Formats: sequence, structure tokens, C-alpha cells
Amino acid sequence: MNWVIVIVLGLLGVVMGTLSVNGYTQRIEPLLWLLLMAVATIVVVKNVSTGVFLHGFCIGMVWGILNGVIQCLFFDRYLISNPDLKDQFGKVTFMPVRYFPLLTGPLTGIVAGLILGGVSVLVKKIW
Repeated sequence: MNWVIVIVLGLLGVVMGTLSVNGYTQRIEPLLWLLLMAVATIVVVKNVSTGVFLHGFCIGMVWGILNGVIQCLFFDRYLISNPDLKDQFGKVTFMPVRYFPLLTGPLTGIVAGLILGGVSVLVKKIW
């Protein structure tokens, strides 16, 4: 495992978390995640010879976890900057809503990691 690549690319989760906390990702978040996936795929494919899927999966997990942690730490600012989410968070009744990003972050990370790992493997075979 090339942990430098995983950590450096994983820190993009902090960037996305910070952007979302400040309301900059409201309508373009999926597009930004796709852009990050494209960049991460290229970096992984060019710099990793074995364990391509595992690298992609780990990067996705770090993204989800760090994004969720940032949103949780700055939750009040997150709600102020993203007023549309107030109604959605109001439906969460099984736990304090402030901690909901800590639950969804790893779940999002699993999905992002599976996609990033899979795409990286496909691109590695083609490239």
C-alpha cells in the first residue's frame, strides 16, 4: 500500500467537507465528487502497480469519514450555509442530528470507495 497517496488524496475529503460546511457545494456536489474521482483515478492508475482496487477503496473511505467529521464538527455552520438540509435533518429521530454525518460519512465512503476502486481497476486494465 502506498499510504502517501491514500493520505494525500484522502485529504480531499477535508476540502469537500469544508466546502459543504460553507455552502459552496449545494447544487454541484455530485459533480465535484466526480471530478475528485477522476483525479484520484488518474493518480492511482499512474502510481500504483498492485492493489489498485484497495487503494481506491481506502481513498473513498477516508473521503467519507473526513467529510462526515468536518460536517459534524461545524454542524451549526453547515445548517446555516445549507438551509435546504434543515427539513431533511428534521426527519432524523433515532439519534442527535448533529452526529448524523458521522453515520453517513463511512457509508458514503464505502460507496465512494467501491466506485473509485472499481473504476481504477477498469482504467488500469485499459491504460
